[in-house]
Amino acid sequence: MGVVAPRLLDREFRSLLARIARFVIESRQVSRLDAIRLVWNLISLVAFIQHERARRNSIIIMDQGLLQGFWSILLKSRCRKTSENWLDMLSAVGLHDMVFVHLRSETGIARDRLLTRGDRSSRLQRTSPDSDPDLWSAADRACREMAATLERGMGTEDRMGVLAAIDIERLASPEDVASRALEAVRSACLERHRQSLSSGQRA
Repeated sequence: MGVVAPRLLDREFRSLLARIARFVIESRQVSRLDAIRLVWNLISLVAFIQHERARRNSIIIMDQGLLQGFWSILLKSRCRKTSENWLDMLSAVGLHDMVFVHLRSETGIARDRLLTRGDRSSRLQRTSPDSDPDLWSAADRACREMAATLERGMGTEDRMGVLAAIDIERLASPEDVASRALEAVRSACLERHRQSLSSGQRA
């Protein structure tokens, strides 16, 4: 609540809050409580990002960030035809200083790694593939759709280098994954910088 409350004085923030709420409501989540949680989670992330930008922090690493927030909405959405588009709202937050890391793997690998975590924060941790195979399929489908949408838009100037994808094999260690993620982010940032310089020279 600490970072959200001050942002409510900002008209653009309130507008984005209304858009996110409309998107969640129109997506027809399983319960009202789920809808409230999803809206609060996403708007809290937006407020945190704006807060950190104002402090001019150079690097912020977020686990379960904005893409995770929109993915959570799509996961149990019972209606995909909404008046708001998740990528438009993501762009409204601003992508000029962001890089998203997409860890690509088979569903079985993701499931096995998720089940070894000590917490129970994910809905997928509380659902086995045998008891609800459709949920795991929906999770994989939503992830692939979002990645494809981002990749299609990476050629535009405001989305250059916004997505860094890494393929994860079953035997890859956490240290190896972290090292490859860091290198992918570094490459994406360098590519964005190179493209920005090139655009500036053409202008």
